[in-house]
Amino acid sequence: FAAESGKTYPTQINPFTEIAVAASAGKVGGFSVTNVAQANKDMAEALRFDPMTKEAEFDAVTKLPKGDLALALAAVSKLAQSDDLLACKTEVGQAAKVKCVVEEMASKGLDDSTVKEALETRSNEIADTTGINRLVISEPTTTPQSVANPVDQAKAFMATLRSNAKALDASDLSLKTELQKVADDVTGRTAPIAESNINALNVALYAARFWNDVMVTPNATFEQTRVIGSGSNPVGDCKLYSDTNYSALATSKANAKYVACGTKGRTVQPTNANGEFKQCTVVGDLCLTTWSIRVRLHPDLLVSDKFTVYTQTREAKTTKTVGGTSETRIHHGAPFPGNVATLTAQRDGNGNLTAASMTGEISPAFSIGGGSVYWDSGLQRTVFKENSASILGDKHNVSLTGALTKAGSMEKLAVAGSIELIKASALETRIELGEGSYLQATPDANGSYVATNGSHEMLIKLAAKTAASAITGDLKIGAFKLDTSGTSYIPTEVSFKGTVQRNGASFFEGTLTGEALNHATFNSTLARNSINSQVVRAGFLGKVMIPTRPTMTVSLSVTHTDKGSSSTSQMTGQYVQGLITINLSGEDNPTSNVITLTSTSGLKLVVDSSKTTYPMTKGTDPVGTYSTITKKLDYVGGTFEQF
Repeated sequence: FAAESGKTYPTQINPFTEIAVAASAGKVGGFSVTNVAQANKDMAEALRFDPMTKEAEFDAVTKLPKGDLALALAAVSKLAQSDDLLACKTEVGQAAKVKCVVEEMASKGLDDSTVKEALETRSNEIADTTGINRLVISEPTTTPQSVANPVDQAKAFMATLRSNAKALDASDLSLKTELQKVADDVTGRTAPIAESNINALNVALYAARFWNDVMVTPNATFEQTRVIGSGSNPVGDCKLYSDTNYSALATSKANAKYVACGTKGRTVQPTNANGEFKQCTVVGDLCLTTWSIRVRLHPDLLVSDKFTVYTQTREAKTTKTVGGTSETRIHHGAPFPGNVATLTAQRDGNGNLTAASMTGEISPAFSIGGGSVYWDSGLQRTVFKENSASILGDKHNVSLTGALTKAGSMEKLAVAGSIELIKASALETRIELGEGSYLQATPDANGSYVATNGSHEMLIKLAAKTAASAITGDLKIGAFKLDTSGTSYIPTEVSFKGTVQRNGASFFEGTLTGEALNHATFNSTLARNSINSQVVRAGFLGKVMIPTRPTMTVSLSVTHTDKGSSSTSQMTGQYVQGLITINLSGEDNPTSNVITLTSTSGLKLVVDSSKTTYPMTKGTDPVGTYSTITKKLDYVGGTFEQF
């Protein structure tokens, strides 16, 4: 500590303060005020929490870690237990091994690749088991420690928060608003458009293979229907028809002329005016809406392996009638038979279709999202908001190519090309799929793509541009898993790594991640509660560039546990800008919402939604108080700032 006469300093002593001690001792000048402050600051930046002031929390019953410092300490114990560091393998006994690991970490530092990789690997194992946020070790900025007095430091601290909040048009002193816009563009627009069009190409290629296998291959047995995938979650099916209205199924090769395929529907429950689930009880009530894509192929009579492709996006509404239900279909895109594109296929030496290119128009994609559960203090009850669906544009202009390859049992569809979303006759969004984009899956013995844990994955190397955002990077969707009921099959890992522009200016470069941590043990058919809870985690790691402001390095992670009426969210993170490093931690639960912002110079602001004043301290000393009523921060000494 940079000691002051008459002051008492509470602190934590742990392996990471040992590393800071070793780092400061190794600097020129040894334990000088500047060296000690710099080492402490570097350690807090690298860990995204301050190990001197953070208190480790462990569950009283399970003894498992509950926060970042506890997780880091548990990881150190794992390093010792597992003999991960070569220098400590020969030590005998728990105490000796732990002592050796701590000394090895202190001598090498957290920037040593062996120490960093081992610590992150062990902490990831523990974090994923317990459902808490992962430990991420970053490079410190090595900027000098501010030597301003506490009030000046507090003003600089608030100036950083306030300036960035204003620049990002956020009212909650965070990056939340702008990051949400970026996330919405990726998950609500870019990903659904790319996925829908790739799936359309995939289904069209599958339909062409179906036609080739049945109608072109000599001596092939006639098949009227072929399922695309099987098991609990098939992709859809294809059928052979004899007429252009697709009303008469073909009965033999002699009258089979066309192929029609449909993807498995995605359902949306009915809602009331407030977006809440509404029971289907009275005649005329909407019971269910099912969304799907229809793909129809007309083989070219003059050119082999050339097809006219028609697509339509179907919205099927099921309503209650006397004695049952009825279905009304609404088609989006061009009128029947649909938007028109051309598919040109290629075959290998054995006559099997292995590649295709598709150009023209495809019916619009749809996006489903918005489901949530929260406590409404006004209604004094839990509100269940159902998912809603939206159509993305009027049509898509595409120029896509796909090549199907096999590696062992894995099938991969490599894709490339461009997609343009057209709305009101104008270009709204353009997506380019770079070389290296793919869909992959493992078929079963019958050639069907069964819903099997880890068997599906999609990587899109994209360059997308919307009215507000430009996105360039890799979008990966994978680790597909079934829930314990066997009915919900989803990607449990989604990540985007790249750069983002907002409103024409570079805003972000780094990684956005989303994970469903316990989907394999979660039952989606049962109500969420303390036992059947759903745990998801969102992460953000990278650099944020704001006009007229120094670049900000940001790390944020939020873990949400959906328990129905008692859901909780835990958050942790850090942002570094210039001389100031701010660590963030907090929890949102049915009884409280508290976020703590702490700088590596010892300043702390506690944002507690249950209170009208937020205290700011330096160590144990008060330096100011922010009022949510007056929007004013009064500093010790008589000065203030109006927000």
